[in-house]
Parts: sequence; C-alpha cells; structure tokens
Amino acid sequence: MKHFYYILILVLYFASCKSKKELAVPEVKAPLWVSSRPNNGFKFVGIGFADKSKSSSYQMEAKKNALYDLASEIKVDISSNSVLYTVQNNNTFNENFNSLIKLSSSDNIEGYSLVDSYENDKQYWVYYVLDKQEYTNLKAQKKLQIVSKASNLIASSFLDEQNQDFSSCLKKRIQAFGVLTPYLSEEINFDANQTKGIKNIFDLTNLIQQQLQSIFVAVNTQNTIPQLKPFQQMYSPLVYSLVLKTKTPLQNFPFLVTSEEEKVKINDKASTNLLGEIQIKVNSVEPLNQNVAFSLSPDISGLMGTDSVGRAGISLLKQFIQTSSLKVQASVSPVNIYVSSIERNFGKTTGTNIVETFLQQRFNGQEVIIINQPELADYIIEAVADTQEDISSDVLESNYNIKLAALVINLNLKNRITGETIYKGQISDVFGYANSLEKAGLNAYSSSKLTAKLGEAVFFLKRKVLVY
Repeated sequence: MKHFYYILILVLYFASCKSKKELAVPEVKAPLWVSSRPNNGFKFVGIGFADKSKSSSYQMEAKKNALYDLASEIKVDISSNSVLYTVQNNNTFNENFNSLIKLSSSDNIEGYSLVDSYENDKQYWVYYVLDKQEYTNLKAQKKLQIVSKASNLIASSFLDEQNQDFSSCLKKRIQAFGVLTPYLSEEINFDANQTKGIKNIFDLTNLIQQQLQSIFVAVNTQNTIPQLKPFQQMYSPLVYSLVLKTKTPLQNFPFLVTSEEEKVKINDKASTNLLGEIQIKVNSVEPLNQNVAFSLSPDISGLMGTDSVGRAGISLLKQFIQTSSLKVQASVSPVNIYVSSIERNFGKTTGTNIVETFLQQRFNGQEVIIINQPELADYIIEAVADTQEDISSDVLESNYNIKLAALVINLNLKNRITGETIYKGQISDVFGYANSLEKAGLNAYSSSKLTAKLGEAVFFLKRKVLVY
C-alpha cells in the first residue's frame, strides 16, 4: 500500500511540473534589426527606441526617434545656388541649420511604413522604412506646392505695398521665407512675372532687408528732444514719429526698445500707432545731466505674433538680414525749482530771506537745482510768512513785561507747467519773546523751533517733487 502512495505522489509531482512548463511564456528573442542595422539600397531606414520607465507615452517617443533617424539617413545635398551654400562659403555656416532641416524633415516625412516592433521589460523599439523613389517624388511634388504658396504670398505682399499697408506686406514676405525653410539647401526659383521680378530666395531676403531699411525717425522741425527729470512719481511717455522712405507714417509696427543708459529704465517693447507715433514708457530715471539714447529695433517676432509659419523661419531669416536699430534721444536734467518767499513782521517787510534761504539750501543737490527764473521752473514753492501777537502776550506783559509774537508760514507747491497746486502746508507754533512786539517778531524768525519746523516742511515738499 505504501508503494501505491509513493507512486501516486510521483505522478502528481510530474504532472504539476508539466503544467507549469506549459503555462510559462517563453521570452521573445530580440530581432536582428535591433542589434544590427539593416542596409537597404532602395529604402531609407529609421530605427528608434524609448525607455518604458521614463514615460507612459514611450511608443510615441520611439516613433519620433525613428523618424528623426530616418530623416538623418536622407542625405542633404547642398546646391551651389542655395542659401545654405552661400552661408557656408561666407564662413558663418552653423551646423544647427542642418539639424533644423532634419527636424523639419522628420515633421514632414510622408510615405513611410512600419516594418516591425519589439519590446521587452525595459525598452520599446520600432523599425520604419521609406521608399527612396517614393520619397523623391513626394518631395518634388510638395516642393512645387510650397514654392507656389510662397509665390502667392510674395505677389499678395506687393498689393499690400500699393495699399501702404507696411506691416501686412512685411508679414507675408516673412511667411514666404518661413514656408521655404525646409528647402534652404536646394535651389529655389520663382516665376518672376508672378512675383514682380523676385526670382529666388536671395531676392526675397534682399526685399525684406530693403523694406526694414526704409524706416526712419521723422525729422523734428522744432529741433527739441523730450525732457526727463529724475525720481518722478510718473512719467509721460516719450513720443517719437516714425516714417517710411515715402514719408508716410509707419503704422502699427512693433519695436524692441533698449536704453543705452542704465540709469534710465524703460519698457522694452513698444508699437507705433495710426499716426506713426511710438510711445516709450519710462519707468524710472536717476540723476544724469546729459542726453541719453534709445535704440529701436524692428520686432519681427512680435510682428508675426502667433503665426507659426512665419515664426518658424525667423531664427534663420535673422542670419541673412540685418535689422539695424534706429536711434532716438531724450534729455535728463535736474528738477528746476523756483522759491518765492515773502517775509513780514506784523505786516511789514523784514528785508530778510531767512525762509527762502533755508528752503533753497535744503533742496539744492544732484537731483534738484534752484533757479532764479520762474518761467523755467518745473515746480514753484511759495512761502508767505508773517508774525502776529499771540493771545498769551497780554498775560506775559502784565507779569513779566514781555511780549510774545507768533510766526505763521503758509507754504504752497505748484507745478509750473500745469499750474496745479500739489501741496499746501502751514508752519505754526513758532514764537519769539522780547520787550516789544517788533523785536519779538524778529526773534521768532531766528528761533531754533523755526529751523525744526522748516525741516519737517521740506520733507513733505520733497515727497511731492521726488520719489526715491
């Protein structure tokens, strides 16, 4: 009986092993193309893989890598009449151009097919091929369509030029260059009858260059430049007029703006309006007694906005054209203040200028200068001072034979250009003692309390004139 149980156990054991062997999934062996790249004289080959642990979209990543590999197999023959050939022979050739062409090609490859795929626990692989003759035919057909599209844009740009729409005209020419970027290594020719004499891409870039060079700063007939003052709370925009060579205003065109003086901070972008005026927003100005220059560079990226076709070619276009900057100027000078002071003692002029001198000394500095001509001032400070007998004077006189005079000073700060009064203040609680009212009033003008009170007033006045 024991032998029977031993035999039964052995039968069950071997049956279990057989079942497990049947359930085990054999590991798929990697195909030969994973380790050894295929060589096909009639087809382009593209193989790509992706790490499965790095992204959930590893299949798309592998496909993208395979198409880029496919594009890199396609030999880029640089025509001697192409833009890239010219750049290369000018010793400014950038290898990034070839990379851009390959990337562009990988985005536009058609007619490829999937041969095989393979994956293991860690990686996913794909294998694509593209028939060389089919690629050549499709590319030639697509190039004809692209050149035709560019020709239509160029022809349309001349209509915009006739209608004096500078911005739309330039946009279409940049768009034409943008659609042609995948073919910069090849010769590109237009129908000159359709494109108003523009025969090739060299003519197109020259046309864009000439158009950008037709922008000028309008001559200022008054021979004046905008004025800037340091440490102001707000600044009016600096306004300049831009015109074309035809003397027509440059409308709705964007510029990049840079200050050539670090002490003048401005917004770095601005556009002309319908009158051709560009307004530069000033953010802050530090003391600087001289003229400063600003550079206005045509912002062709801003002009194209969200236009993906035009923006695609801008980085390459900038290699072939020069967007020279226009120069405009402004004058930075100190704030001019005129101080007007009337000082009386019981209604009579004292003949002194104690208050005026104090205000002038406290304001005069690097950012402010005191001037003697009110018509040239930015701000005018008016001080009217007078003394009067204090209500406590009678008590003091009866007890101590002393008179008490009170000095009151009214201060006004005016914007001379607008005429607006921007600050009003009064100084009081300044007293003078003497055995007569006249002497008491004069003593009030020499009181240490007056110096302290004037110092406080200067603080409030400066806060209206300067913002640090």
